[in-house]
Amino acid sequence: MAFGFLGAFVAGLDAGLVYNEFPLMGGRLAPPLSELLSPHYAAPASSSNSKDGGSSSTGLWRNFFENPTTVQFDHRVLATTTYLATALLFASSRRAAMRAALPPLALPMATALFAMANVQVMLGISTLLYLVPVPLAAAHQAGSVALLTTAIHVLLALRRPGAAARAWRRVNLARGAGVTPMTAGKPQINL
Repeated sequence: MAFGFLGAFVAGLDAGLVYNEFPLMGGRLAPPLSELLSPHYAAPASSSNSKDGGSSSTGLWRNFFENPTTVQFDHRVLATTTYLATALLFASSRRAAMRAALPPLALPMATALFAMANVQVMLGISTLLYLVPVPLAAAHQAGSVALLTTAIHVLLALRRPGAAARAWRRVNLARGAGVTPMTAGKPQINL
């Protein structure tokens, strides 16, 4: 969810035009601290909002919402973290022990999530390198919705089904095996 907010800040501040290279920002992994936490964005509050006549500052926290360099850096860090998390989920879901423990739909959904993360990273990097053309930027924004939707679907695939869903599955498995779900008045458990 925070990723969507950061993307909105990047788009609103035109932060994609500040450092249009990847993976470096100005030849470094991170821009200089003086740019990330610029005192310009922590300007003193106006005297009408301040009790001491305008001498207090609003704080460096404004950099996270108004400084295009900081917003783009935060977006990159969260994007990298998200990508690594989806890669780790994908890799761990391929282990035999994990496959045996996962619900049936979880494995293809973990694959879909990693695939969508790859598409989103490619769209993001392309958008940045080509100086934010509108079609690529729109595709990147749409990709964020698709990535969020796929992540929610993974969470739904991983949850434990409720009692009604388990009973429905039992009945359907019994029908497929040609067995009645009730034997001598007691439910037959076929999991």
